[in-house]
Amino acid sequence: MLAQWYRREVVREGDALIHLQSEHEHFHLHVDMPPEMEIQPGDTLHILTVPQDHGQTSGELTYPSRVRLYKASWLKRNVVKRSSLAEINELVEHP
Repeated sequence: MLAQWYRREVVREGDALIHLQSEHEHFHLHVDMPPEMEIQPGDTLHILTVPQDHGQTSGELTYPSRVRLYKASWLKRNVVKRSSLAEINELVEHP
């Protein structure tokens, strides 16, 4: 029962604007989400459309896409928050 509560998700979809920037051998990605969608710890966002550029972004690319947001359960959200705080503590306290 606890596992079901942890894995419970609410799914929302919307239209977003994707900003993809390539630098050397890595990418930066920014997503302008619809105002009614907010990402919180434990949530997962799927971008449903990929650009048709065959890997050639010429530096920066902006395109519209549908997005699907999987909202984490209250339990999962709190586990992620607390484990993140523990990791930050370890980094700060590590000599």
